[in-house]
Amino acid sequence: MTLIEIMISLVLVGIISGVIMRVIVRQQRFYNGVNQIMGQRGQLRQATSVLPIDLRSLSSVGNDILAVTDSSIDFRVNVGSGVVCAKLVGGKEVVLPPLALDNGQTLTTWFGGSAPPSGSTVWIYNDSSKAGNEEDIWQKLTLKDVHLDSSKCLTSVAFGSAADLGKNRITLELTSTEPNDPVTGGPVSQYIRIGAPVRITKRVRYALVKRADGKSYLGFADYDKDAADFKDFDLVSGPYDPRTSTSATGLGFRYYDVDGVEIAPNADDANRARIARIDLIARARTGVVRAAGIQNGIARQYQDSLAATVMLRNRR
Repeated sequence: MTLIEIMISLVLVGIISGVIMRVIVRQQRFYNGVNQIMGQRGQLRQATSVLPIDLRSLSSVGNDILAVTDSSIDFRVNVGSGVVCAKLVGGKEVVLPPLALDNGQTLTTWFGGSAPPSGSTVWIYNDSSKAGNEEDIWQKLTLKDVHLDSSKCLTSVAFGSAADLGKNRITLELTSTEPNDPVTGGPVSQYIRIGAPVRITKRVRYALVKRADGKSYLGFADYDKDAADFKDFDLVSGPYDPRTSTSATGLGFRYYDVDGVEIAPNADDANRARIARIDLIARARTGVVRAAGIQNGIARQYQDSLAATVMLRNRR
């Protein structure tokens, strides 16, 4: 090959290499931008799918909703359920059937597979002393401790069979939230019958929280009764737009009654009991990205939002 041919070949190789590198850089930039946008939308879906699961079962008239703001909500979440198999020790303990029965039925269940923590609220259906349900209530009690014992509640065939002998029954040791309650007359009302449904709840909070990286996330926290405050937040999803005084919050709650009249955040007990619908909107944005084919490939932050409406079930 002559020197001229070699120089022409090098020039052509350089041009082709430049074109290939430009295509690769543009493709890399495109996939990076699309990846951020898809990740952002995935986090928006996470918030609007997790929260409705917990919110839908709330009873506002039953005082399950404890505090509301435009970017947080405190409420009682279900952590266990069962039926009364037996009452013991002067009405201070109730026994629930085993977690796993031989017949395959489930009469007792714990959220996450672990027993509820002490300090949880226990609700037991009180059939009262009169026929009909006008005076029936859910008696509110506090869980002091949980014990396992295979020797209790053995004679009731409705809650097991011979194959269930030897399995641990769950004993709930309870204290009354109102020790001198003249209606119930003690820790566990005498009118609570075998077979009464039991519901166990604990106080939790979902909120938009700012972390050390300066970004805002959807956080979840349990209430620590001993410290009279919430524990550290666990991050559920995010990041979302921050909460500022001049723009819409990255995670917003709005509350309405049955007639569609909006209830202001920081509502008192009476107004929280009116809540029949909760609207949730999550807002997020990417970093500065350039995605060819999207908005003409302009380098910018891409903003998006997603909304969900939750109709509360347990209203009477």
